[in-house]
Amino acid sequence: AMGAKFVEIVVMEGIALLMFAFAWAIGVKRKMHLIAGYNERSAASVHDKPGLARLIARTCLVIGAASALMPLGTYLWGGTPTGFASVTGGYGGLIVGVIALTILQAREYATSSFGQNHSE
Repeated sequence: AMGAKFVEIVVMEGIALLMFAFAWAIGVKRKMHLIAGYNERSAASVHDKPGLARLIARTCLVIGAASALMPLGTYLWGGTPTGFASVTGGYGGLIVGVIALTILQAREYATSSFGQNHSE
């Protein structure tokens, strides 16, 4: 079982490092092109680029932190099938929730196609 645990740690810490790298690149270095769906066309409708960059960077940090802690979670509570299901379900739920919230919040940084330009 040690081999599987090692693989889990390598994979999850790899995801964590990737997410932290994205957070740094987008949040600090403002590499907007790393954001999915962000291109020359869509850029015109984004009226708060720093805000969007911060939002996406925060999302990457949260997912990175959750990924980094995941092996610890499965180590502490993953001994039983129920415990393992709870930990992995919680991780999956967190990711889905964070991404859903990010998509909703991201809309505030863009002018909608119906021309409803919300002021801040």
